[in-house]
Amino acid sequence: MMIYNVNGIILIKHIERALILKEGASTLNFIKKHPYICLGLFSLIIFLLGSYNLPITDTVESNYAQTAKEMLIAKDWISPQIYGRYWYDKPIFYYWELMISFSVFGFTEIAARIPGAVFGMLGVLFTYDFTSKVYSKKTGFLASLILISSFEMWLLTHSVLTDVTLFLFMSMSVAYFYLGYTRNKNYYYLCYITAALSTLTKGPVGLALPGLACVIFLLYKKDIKELLKVKLIFGIILFLIITSSWYGTMYGIHGNDFLLNFFGVHNYLRATVSEHPAQNVWYFYILMFFVGFAPWSFFLVYKMYKKYREKTLSFKKSDSLFQLLIIYSVVVFAFFQCIATKYTTYTFPMLFALSIMTAKLYTSNFKKIINVSVIFSVIYTLLLIFAAPPYMAMNAGKETGEFLKFEASSEKPVYFYENYSTSMVFYSDRKIYSTVEDNEFEDVKPGKLDWNAKNVMPLIKKSAALNDKDCYIITKNKKIDKFKNEISKIKGANIQIVKSDASYTIWHKTQK
Repeated sequence: MMIYNVNGIILIKHIERALILKEGASTLNFIKKHPYICLGLFSLIIFLLGSYNLPITDTVESNYAQTAKEMLIAKDWISPQIYGRYWYDKPIFYYWELMISFSVFGFTEIAARIPGAVFGMLGVLFTYDFTSKVYSKKTGFLASLILISSFEMWLLTHSVLTDVTLFLFMSMSVAYFYLGYTRNKNYYYLCYITAALSTLTKGPVGLALPGLACVIFLLYKKDIKELLKVKLIFGIILFLIITSSWYGTMYGIHGNDFLLNFFGVHNYLRATVSEHPAQNVWYFYILMFFVGFAPWSFFLVYKMYKKYREKTLSFKKSDSLFQLLIIYSVVVFAFFQCIATKYTTYTFPMLFALSIMTAKLYTSNFKKIINVSVIFSVIYTLLLIFAAPPYMAMNAGKETGEFLKFEASSEKPVYFYENYSTSMVFYSDRKIYSTVEDNEFEDVKPGKLDWNAKNVMPLIKKSAALNDKDCYIITKNKKIDKFKNEISKIKGANIQIVKSDASYTIWHKTQK
């Protein structure tokens, strides 16, 4: 009887193992048959997860969200506007994404973050499709998983920023150039179209960087005659038709004001005068490579170092796509290293090339790559649930803005003491003035070729705001002592806290 029971248990275990293996094989077969569905759903879930719980932060996210909100309310799908004024920080394409999302889902946080998730998913699917065409489906699948589990990809697909859209279109430009060069010349048309869409997303860099990489590639290949086969004339016409639909219209409506601010301030000035001087250090983008492409940056460096030690590292002996991807990465890195303004997301387009190169180098380590990507996806999910919401809340004016909208008197003016929060405007639907020192008031107004062109929010002299007899004044908590000291010098002034959170305090100020 005991022998029977033991044999029975062994038999049951064998059956269970067989069922598990069968189920695993069934799942694997489904993934092999439907890679686009699996990668699309997996990436969309990862990129959307938790987005409903992330407030709109200052300063960049809130600028995009508020601009799209005002454009939609004004029913103006051409001219970006914020605080009731036209402004020319970025081209139109990303605003269209936000406006469409707001139209469907309302002016909500999840609506603002859906475009990043959707275009991130499209970037993943395109990476798989292109890599599978050139290398193999296995390498394409790995490249997609590497991209999904890269820190910066995860971060930006949860953000209200243009960079994921730019990533997709610039990646497509480089990929379609390569397919045109190696397969069918008609792919060159798609290269021009996606370069135009890149230019409608971020400006001239959308054409310049892929274009420069492709030209350098042809020079290295000593195949400059290929320029005669790239459909140049029709391609330029196609590019101009697409881009001029917005750029030409904007110039027709706004004239030199558009040229000065968009091309002068937000392109030329950004390239020549640092907008963020503290970040202007030589190692900035090296650090961003290791952080942004983590954990795979360390995998890539290790593999390259290993090949160097084995004396098998050779650019010349690499296949042509690998060479193009290296050139593209170097061009993106070097270009932004040379311009004055350093910003964390500028080199993000490199991840397309880096993901494919890493996948190519680690194709034989299929299971290892999958395991690492799953582990980091879990880590990101935990960060999103426990760390991201409180951190982002500290950099958002959601609580204060909602108080101004639902509880504060709508008849009293609102002033922000020595700072500003666009997210408060987004959440409150209130006009909020930024206070400026009286002797600096004329100097900080926009209208010149300098960074004051960004000061398009309502401005007021500090003395006028502090002497208002019945108003709300918002302070950052770290400036409370300075604010109270200034108020104490105003005869008959009285202040009372009406709302306070971890970052901001709202004061009701009256005066006899």
